[in-house]
Amino acid sequence: MPVKLGVGMLGYGFMGKAHTNALRKIPYIFYPFPAEPELVAICGRNEAGIREAAARYGYQKWTTDWQEMISDEDIHIFANTGANDIHCEPCLSALKAGKHVIVEKPMALNLAEARRMYQAAKDTEDRGQKHIVAFNYRFAPALRLARRIIAEGRLGRIYHFRSAYLLDRLSDPTTPFFWRLDKEKAGSGALGDLNSHAIDMLRFLLQTEVKSVQAWNHTFNSLRPDARGQMCKVDVDDASMIWLKLANGAMASLEASKVATGYKTMWRLEVHGSEGGLVFDLSRGNELQFYSKSDPLYLQGMRTIHASEPEAHDYAKYWWPRGHNLGWEHYHIHMIEHFLRCIATGEDVAPWGATFADGLRCQEVIEAALEAGEKGGWVDINHQV
Repeated sequence: MPVKLGVGMLGYGFMGKAHTNALRKIPYIFYPFPAEPELVAICGRNEAGIREAAARYGYQKWTTDWQEMISDEDIHIFANTGANDIHCEPCLSALKAGKHVIVEKPMALNLAEARRMYQAAKDTEDRGQKHIVAFNYRFAPALRLARRIIAEGRLGRIYHFRSAYLLDRLSDPTTPFFWRLDKEKAGSGALGDLNSHAIDMLRFLLQTEVKSVQAWNHTFNSLRPDARGQMCKVDVDDASMIWLKLANGAMASLEASKVATGYKTMWRLEVHGSEGGLVFDLSRGNELQFYSKSDPLYLQGMRTIHASEPEAHDYAKYWWPRGHNLGWEHYHIHMIEHFLRCIATGEDVAPWGATFADGLRCQEVIEAALEAGEKGGWVDINHQV
């Protein structure tokens, strides 16, 4: 019989919807599945909003008190999709209460919180508690294929990793102020929200660590109106450019912007090595561009691989016939499927899923990039755990 896993969700916005969508689809897409997720409770600050979300998404209960939800014995998994400033304490309480924990990225508001969360999660592992940071792109089929190609040595010695994550959502100076523009709630802007994905993907694909960081984080629009029309100070970055020295000898450049006019959501990754190269574009998420120097000279060039074959990724067998595309939602579905399966079977969340150790490594780079942006010059990263 499937293991019943009650879920308590903190947050009901964009990420709360994405996680709930995954939980509802997993049992029938991955049938038969070793776990049976049950939508027990959902929590948010606005009573009218959270009551509506509970009815809309199908949760049995709602509350405005996350502590009440964590104390609920029917809840086995605590899913934290709230703002960055409410990642740490609720997750620590959930771990202490014996819950498995999912937390959105970046894992914490700052490095000090990330260290506390990592240690608390580590202390629960001998009790079988699982934890994951929601770096959903680890579960994109084309990027899973990219990791395999790199691991097989088909790119040779890695020279470059490049990332450009570009949006135009803040390009209009009159776009209203919200929590992601407040350092006390977000920690950073494009750096933590967008470049955190690139930092984690770099580590996931290349299986190496970051040694040193240099950065330029900039705010183009420092004042924005709130819902009442009053001007509020923006104290996080609109755009971030960071340069990295990697432990494997490669170099990396990561650009993130929320003022890149004309881009709704564009994320392009490139990896170049001595024997070949890879390119991934999120807007063409089922495809991977691959170049190999082993091809005859007259045939050399980037080729397009459609990552829908079972040989390309291990989720293909669950979805549609070959050549039928998957979309953005499926990365979340795959991630949460992996997490639930690990809980039910006792398998390790790593290396495919991002554990709190991976979340800590990402936060180390974010903190170093903030420091480098303020002081100038290279900042070395001291991995303390």
